[in-house]
Parts: sequence; structure tokens; C-alpha cells
Amino acid sequence: MNRVELLDQYIVALLTAFKRPRKTPFLYAVMTGRRTGQAVTDVYLAKINSLFGLSPFLTEEILTARLKKLRHAGILDIEAETKEWSVQKSVVTPFFELEGWNGFWLQERPLLFFQNLLLAIQVVSNKHHKKKHYMPVVRDKKAQFWIKKWLVNFSKAADLNERLFLELEAWLSKPYISKPEFYTDQFSGGEIVGETLEQIADAHSLLTEDVYFESLYGLHRLFLEKDDYPLLRLLMPRREALLTLSGKKTYGFLKKGYDFDEIVQMRNLRTSTIEDHFVEIKATFPSQAVPRMPEEMIVDEIQARDFLSLKEIKTAFPELDYYQIRLAVVAGGKA
Repeated sequence: MNRVELLDQYIVALLTAFKRPRKTPFLYAVMTGRRTGQAVTDVYLAKINSLFGLSPFLTEEILTARLKKLRHAGILDIEAETKEWSVQKSVVTPFFELEGWNGFWLQERPLLFFQNLLLAIQVVSNKHHKKKHYMPVVRDKKAQFWIKKWLVNFSKAADLNERLFLELEAWLSKPYISKPEFYTDQFSGGEIVGETLEQIADAHSLLTEDVYFESLYGLHRLFLEKDDYPLLRLLMPRREALLTLSGKKTYGFLKKGYDFDEIVQMRNLRTSTIEDHFVEIKATFPSQAVPRMPEEMIVDEIQARDFLSLKEIKTAFPELDYYQIRLAVVAGGKA
């Protein structure tokens, strides 16, 4: 393997950061962004939350095939009894060491934004070309509803087409955008029909996954700079979209001022499940107060040390229960 493809780089970067062998289901949870208690706390322990959930559409079959390929190349190995994967040969993963990855706080939001953007460009462009009858490039009803609301903001703006073009031009001319055509070739409007990622990858003799990750990185950087793009910013889903459906319900009760025991009773769920929700909420909204948060001094000390497991932290801080330890681990994030 002369060149490590980006999906393989991603796998190796994660396994290297975790510093101990991991099973396939755990890797799959991290890569697809499943916010389980273990996945959330372990990515924070490994200080790799920026790379969490970068491949939400990854299938278990593709992951298994890639792991086997990396093993065949001598880069990874698997323990026969535990079925845990580990890195056997050091491999550089420069793409995933770039500044600007923000996985845990973005996850699918950039992809949802891009769907909104594709539809917005089509609608604005067709209006400019006075084309009234066409099939929307995005069939998702939520995206279509979003664009209808977005357009209300500019109902009296005669220059919307020009303003949107200028914002896109400013973003796509940034140095971190290596291939603007990875985005622009997907745009539709007038008589132009956008291409799929697969078609773009074929045209450039690349893997679809490589085009996907290259495009995703530019979207992550755009989110960091969103205040510079007033039109594009309005197409970006809010952070609440990151929470699991059940976690979102618990977050709603928390915002209304209910305490821990009241929420457990009202939701009729196990205490451990509500604890999982509060850990998820704290990780997603760093400034949000949650029940039984450890003292700031203890949190800072835990954050400063390189613990590899919750058990190690429990030994060092026996006065904390595991729920408090998990809160301390995920605290201090910067969304």
C-alpha cells in the first residue's frame, strides 16, 4: 500500500489515538457517530472528539472489508480471542491531523447543510433564469421546508442570486479548498444538472470516499467561519440536531428547570439512561449546567491528565461515581 486511502487513514488515526485495541462494533459506533455512553466518553478520553462520526453512511460490510485489507497490508492486526484490532505498523494520517475537524459538534450537520445548499442554489438559479417547472434535486421534505423558510428572509431581495454567488465564491476560494469542483459539480440550476459524488470521483479517477472526505473537510471549515457568511449560515442546522431523539426530550425537561429525579419520573426511564442523556447533553452543550456535575477543580485535573479508562479515573478519584466521572471527561469541550 503506497498511498493510504482516506477511509483507511481515518481507521488508523482512530486506532492510534485510542492507544489500546478496539473491537469492530466500537469502531463502527465512533465512525458513524453513534452517541453511546462508551463511544462518547472514550473519544473524549482519547482526545479525539474532533474526529467523531465523520462517516455516518459507512456500512459494517465496508468497515469489515477495510479492516481485513489493512490487516493484509500488515498495518493492523486482530487478537484471535478478543477480536480486538490494533495498529501494528505506524502509518502517517496527515489528512486527519489538519486543523478544523470538528466531528463531535458537527456530525451530520454539514451534510444536512449541503443538502439545503444544493436545493437553495437550484431554486435561486431557476428563479434567476425564470424557470418555473422543474424537479427538485433534493426530495427530502425537511430540506424543502427549510428552503421555503430561508427564502422568506429574502422575499424582497432582488440581488439574492448575486449575494449567494459571492458567498460561495469567497468560501470556495479559501486555501483549504483543494478542489472547488468537488462542490460546484454537484450544483444544479437552469439547464445544468449536478453530478453525484460517484460521478465526480470517476471523472477524477478517485475513490468516492476520498472525494467525500475532501468535501467534508471544507464543510467543517465553513462551519467554523459561519459568521462570515450570513446567507449560508441560515442554511445550517442547529446543534440540537446532534442529540439522540430520547436525549432531546430529556434536554427539553432540563431546560424547563426540572431536576434529576423529576426527569427520571416524568420520562419513566432507568436512572442510568437519564445519566447517559446528561452526559450526551454536557458533551454537546459544554456551557449547559447538568445535575451532580463535579467541582471545576476536579474536572480540570481529570482533563489535564492522560487517563486511558474510566477505571483509572475511579482509582484516582474514588469519591466520584461513574456518572460524575463521565461528566468530567466530556466537560470542557469547545463547540
